Order: sequence, then structure tokens, then C-alpha cells
Amino acid sequence: MKKINFIHIAKNGGSSIKEYCNNNNKLLYNGHDAKISNLDNQMIIIRDPYSRFCSAVKYAIDNYSNSEKIKKIIDANLIEPEQWLNAWENENHEYHHLIINEITNEEHTIDSKKISLKWTYSPQYYWINEKKLKYIIPFDNMNKHFLELFGDKIPVKNASSNIKEYNLSNKSKEFLKKIYKKDFEFIEKYPTFTTFI
Repeated sequence: MKKINFIHIAKNGGSSIKEYCNNNNKLLYNGHDAKISNLDNQMIIIRDPYSRFCSAVKYAIDNYSNSEKIKKIIDANLIEPEQWLNAWENENHEYHHLIINEITNEEHTIDSKKISLKWTYSPQYYWINEKKLKYIIPFDNMNKHFLELFGDKIPVKNASSNIKEYNLSNKSKEFLKKIYKKDFEFIEKYPTFTTFI
């Protein structure tokens, strides 16, 4: 079997896959800054943008509560994804600047190009090169598909407990649909496990 280049899309289970790649000679790990234009035989895990955003917020709150930006957000009592979205979409919101400061990218690149949002908040399509794709695996069923493809389960790493949509309002969902429009279109095009032979 030709080696597969796994592309780590942020917040899509890639930390577990990275560990898996260390013990599997069929998969090569490529981080968030992957050179997707140069790599053949690519594999990605794609995730519902609602749960991905909620996971990104939870990850920031749980893991970076000592950072200046997240501390200010927590001090403003913005601890739920819905609260972040209300502040993000409304420029007149009292704490709009806190969310913008957190999500805005200063140094992250994908395929050597600087992106406007940090990896964890960036649209997934930034990591997608359909011409080079071999496997598209849905996040919710990745263990099943890895078991079918490689005969092994994925180790659990950085698992988010009870990640859900946190009862996002319709207004917030509509906002996310605009931000992640191309992600939703991609998922609609490839809703299940897909392999390109």
C-alpha cells in the first residue's frame, strides 16, 4: 500500500492520529502547516463545523486559561460558544474586541500562506486540496474507518468530553454557516467516508 499523507486539520482528532502515525508505517503525519499543494495521496478528517467551533472554544478555555487573551475572556464571563459567537458577530458588543483578539492569527500558516484566523478557528477548506485527496473520513466515525483501513483503533488523545453544539441559537448557527460556508458545502458533497481510487 502506498503511504498516505495524513493532513492534520485543527480540532479534528489529529493529535490522536499523530500518535497513531508513530506506530504505523502506512501513514505519514503532516501538521497544521502542511504543504498540501505538494503532498500526494492525502487523507483528511472532516468535522461538523458547529461541533468543531464548540470544541475550539472549550479547548481554549480548558487549556489556555492562564494566557492573557483567554483570561480576559473568562473574566468577562464568556465561557460558552454561544457567548463567543454573540460577541464575534456584533461589532458593537462590549466584548467583541476580546473574541477578535483571540481568534485573529498572527503567525499560523497553511501551505506557506498566512491565514486570517488561528488554526483552531480557521475553515477546514484551507487544508483541503481535492486534486490530491485519497481519503475523506468523517470525524464522528473515524475509529470505524481506521479499523477498516488499517486494522487498528486510534488512541484517544485530547478527547473533548461531552462536546455538543451547546444549544447554539439559530442566529449563531446562521453566522457559523457564513463563516464556514465552504466547509458545509464540502460536507454536503462528501457526507460519508470517501475514497478516490
